[in-house]
Amino acid sequence: MSSSRPSAASKESFASLFEQSEGAGKQRRRQYHTGETVEVTVVAIAREAVFADLGGKQEGMFERVALADGDGKLRVEVGSRVSAVVAGVDSGTGQVRLTPVVVRASNDGDGASSLAVAAPAAGGAPLLVEGARVKGKVTGIERYGVFVQIAGTSGRSGRGLVPTAETATPRSADLKKHFTVGQDVEAKILNVDESGKIRLSISALRVDEERGQFESYAKGERSGGGNDKGAKPAPRNFGTLGDLLAKKVKR
Repeated sequence: MSSSRPSAASKESFASLFEQSEGAGKQRRRQYHTGETVEVTVVAIAREAVFADLGGKQEGMFERVALADGDGKLRVEVGSRVSAVVAGVDSGTGQVRLTPVVVRASNDGDGASSLAVAAPAAGGAPLLVEGARVKGKVTGIERYGVFVQIAGTSGRSGRGLVPTAETATPRSADLKKHFTVGQDVEAKILNVDESGKIRLSISALRVDEERGQFESYAKGERSGGGNDKGAKPAPRNFGTLGDLLAKKVKR
């Protein structure tokens, strides 16, 4: 009668295969280098650190303060996507330290952060947050748009383009009649692509402001503010957006 217990030779074979598979797993772990740009997703938030998925069962770590605004409010949540630069790799644990560059807009299109000002990050330069409001100066005017240097930045990495269609000027307008080099402007960050090009919008910022004003008024109406003799009259000149939103509220 044969025994079902594995022989010594079988045990050695199993051990050898296990070691090989374990070694292969270690080899698959990617080696990151200081200065490398990565796209990561936030997976956990601790008291002093924010952890992100690097893929391949590897995690990177941000200092929490680097992802917070001037009031200490965190700009990210679990699931947020962040473009970052590798600040260093711990030689003992292999943990990857990250410096945030851009916080990506959420996939659900939530505009809640659209009027949030991009405040300076830990390193002094502002953390670019897609959907955030920024201030800057006009540095160039071209037929296809206006270049703006975002406040607190220097060089091309902080220079964005407001395309002609996003300048809030009439169609076919001469942009040099509406903007001058050195002029202070405010705009919304629409997106920052993987190469670092920043796309801005002045018109989108105005739409956000208008929507915020109307929603504040509508909220007051729903809470009974419209029956108060001392209540402020409805803000006017909302334009097409205000009219559309008003119709929705009445329904």
